[in-house]
Amino acid sequence: MFKVFGFGAKEEIPELSQEEKTKAILKQAHDFEQALRAMDYVLDDNADEGLALLDESDAKEASDQTINALARGVIEFLEATLGFEAEEMKKASATLAKAEALSLKSRERAQKIGLKSSSLYPPGTVYAVTYTESCLLHALLMIFSESMMEAAKAILKLRKSYYMLQEILETIKAANKAKKLKITSGSEDKESTPATFITGGDAFNSVDIPYELTPEEQKDKDLLQFAEQIHSMRTKRLSGAHIGNSPAINRLRGELGLQAMEDLPEEEITDHKVLSDDIDLSQATIDEFVHSGVNLCFGILQVVISLLPPAIGAVLSVVGFRGSREEGLRLVWKATKQRNVHGCIGLLALMFYYDGPFQFTDDDFDIPAAVKDSSNSEDSEDEEMDGPTLLHPGKILEDALLQSRALFPNSALWLLNEARMLSGKGRLEEAVALMDSIDVSKIRMRQVKSLMIFDRAITLIHLHQYDRAAEDILSLLDISDWSHAFYTYFAGCCYLENWRMCEMGLMKSDKKDEYQKKAEELIFTSVNLLGKKTFKSKNLPLDRFILRKVEQFKAKKEELGVENPLDGIATSPVHEIAYFYNGYNRMSEEHLELTKKMLTEYRNPAIEALDSDQELIKDLLVSLTLRRLGHIQEGCDILDEKVLPKFFSIQNGKVKYIKKTEDPWAYPTALYERALFTWKLEGMDGLPESKEWLLRAQGYADDYELSTRVGMKIKAAIDRVDHSL
Repeated sequence: MFKVFGFGAKEEIPELSQEEKTKAILKQAHDFEQALRAMDYVLDDNADEGLALLDESDAKEASDQTINALARGVIEFLEATLGFEAEEMKKASATLAKAEALSLKSRERAQKIGLKSSSLYPPGTVYAVTYTESCLLHALLMIFSESMMEAAKAILKLRKSYYMLQEILETIKAANKAKKLKITSGSEDKESTPATFITGGDAFNSVDIPYELTPEEQKDKDLLQFAEQIHSMRTKRLSGAHIGNSPAINRLRGELGLQAMEDLPEEEITDHKVLSDDIDLSQATIDEFVHSGVNLCFGILQVVISLLPPAIGAVLSVVGFRGSREEGLRLVWKATKQRNVHGCIGLLALMFYYDGPFQFTDDDFDIPAAVKDSSNSEDSEDEEMDGPTLLHPGKILEDALLQSRALFPNSALWLLNEARMLSGKGRLEEAVALMDSIDVSKIRMRQVKSLMIFDRAITLIHLHQYDRAAEDILSLLDISDWSHAFYTYFAGCCYLENWRMCEMGLMKSDKKDEYQKKAEELIFTSVNLLGKKTFKSKNLPLDRFILRKVEQFKAKKEELGVENPLDGIATSPVHEIAYFYNGYNRMSEEHLELTKKMLTEYRNPAIEALDSDQELIKDLLVSLTLRRLGHIQEGCDILDEKVLPKFFSIQNGKVKYIKKTEDPWAYPTALYERALFTWKLEGMDGLPESKEWLLRAQGYADDYELSTRVGMKIKAAIDRVDHSL
């Protein structure tokens, strides 16, 4: 509609009149709204529509290429991190690098011409935010690549993000102080007064233009229509009616699960009602983007730094920054209150942290945090979430997720997260029923389809429904480029457990021989797939894990001279996989009892050989099962008497480790779990000892398979204990 300067152009930009600046500010707000809409299409499983919107915008001469590049980068980042596939990560990295470069250029231009598109912040602030976001997401992709060279580059990018964020935060603090002073003094600033259009006898205020309009502008019908269009775009987005759905309020539930969905009222609301009182209808698009973007980026940055292993954390502290997990989580929570992509990414990050497959906040470590005194803090009035709530957000997290389910009814991603939350609450059957309620073949985003099937398989093994779990896992060979070796091994372990249940009379099936054949074939051929479907040309940690396991099984078969290769497998490997995906915290009493029976009562030549390493794994898993069944002291005794002495001792007051390589993940894990036993047995009085066990777990550190996963869990627990001591 308005031919103003193109943000992607290279030519020198002349000084602009107020009228030209007003048009440029509205065009910027429009392009940001368009980009936010495009990203929301992706979050509703309609990436094609979102990318088409960006293509349409890119084709226009005056469109804001910076926000378009960032939006495309965010879409590709989501696809890459959901699937962890090398080509997707490479594509996202290139787009985010382009967004970084464009952000710096756009910031410089906005500063040069004095384009003040915010009533609060200086010209160019929004592009400082787009730069930070591009940089941070790019750095996260580098960290996920598991390449040492890329990780080193990532630290530099994290540093750039950190310093730019510090600069933006100083700007925000200064703006907030100035705002408070003006309110206190009662003074008005024409530079921060929203624009008013005269429309006949009425007036239309545009919050997107942070100054008074000239008399000519106030009567400019084209300008008025454009301002009204942006207002309408924002209103629809805030109510969730901007991507082809009715207002989200129609689908808002108060409870999880299919029954709550069926109980929704049939009568449809057509008004553009927002889902929460936290949504500010009077906030300009650019200000909203700045606030939510800063909270998200600085929050995630701090949480990521706080979770990094001590060696990397020490390097980062030397170059000038440290992470506070509590402050980081609080900022991410603030971001989730905004009805835009930043709020959604923030919620996905929180879901992964609290209820994800690895669950850094272990349910059993339910230590109450010490409530800090925030009375002297400048921002105390904003700190709505105290320490205990940050550790266990409970219904707050549930309600935030239900809002996203209402906003994005077509998306399997949010349904998957609801299923994960049900699973985290031990409602495993309901979680599977919810995942079964969607036709997986109709999920458009391939990475989400893969995640849905994988998560359902994990939930099914917690329910001991191994047939379905194996079918799901094998179907991923045609969908996902992740680890075909692990998928094959995992399915084989499921069939092995079914065969054992048949042998024990716990399951009646005419497929017993078929289970035996499939288990043997899949487990022992899985390693042949290593190196064919891998991540960044190197085997994944789980791939290295299965290679070691299969070599162990083969060696035991040869040692015992047994004909059936399955008789060379002692502790059933599917129970290890259940531990990696937090199964022992999620199983019901019935399923824990079945797990205990399978671990302790099944017999074969490998088990009867009483191999010390296999016995260690079995005893570790049995001790955890007993703890979850309420037999805490019995479980702790097994750990103390049968597990820890094999690799750990205290001599003359000093810790001594016996470095073992047979099952590298198990040794620091056992020390971590011992800390948890102390907490369960002694409560707050046992916290100092719990911390000692956690530090011992950390002291065992090595570059072992799954070290990142186990190390992050240990680090999270240490921080939790520190908060409470």
